[in-house]
Amino acid sequence: MKRRVFLALIPALPLAGCGFHLRGSNAIPYRSIHVDAPRDSGAARQLASVLRSRGISLPENARDADAVLKLFEEKKTRSILSLSGGGRVREYRLNYSLSYSLAGKDGSEIFPAATIASSRDFTYDDNQYLAKTAEESFLYRDLQDDAVQQILRRLAK
Repeated sequence: MKRRVFLALIPALPLAGCGFHLRGSNAIPYRSIHVDAPRDSGAARQLASVLRSRGISLPENARDADAVLKLFEEKKTRSILSLSGGGRVREYRLNYSLSYSLAGKDGSEIFPAATIASSRDFTYDDNQYLAKTAEESFLYRDLQDDAVQQILRRLAK
């Protein structure tokens, strides 16, 4: 019995020695953050939701906040990556970019303006229009999630 337990633990030993640990949620050093973004920004809604879930208040007025997170521009673009022999689109590249900055209560710049840009490639088929449209919107949401997580990690530093 002891031998089985020992043999089962052997594969876990390299992970224990390398310092591996699960990524947790990092503490954000601000108690309140004002999110200044365009009304139609999906990233702003998602950021607000995550910040609220972490116990950070989101005042309507920037003067009442410890920091002001400004989202300048959220851009989604699609470009053709490859064509078939008949001139039909076979692959697209989806591009997502989000520009942001963080200022302190007194207006001092904590993080200068920066842009998070990422892209994903996906195959396209006219015969599967509805499925490919749904896949495209899913990939854009995934790109947005990645950008929001990058901003949250940056806020925690």
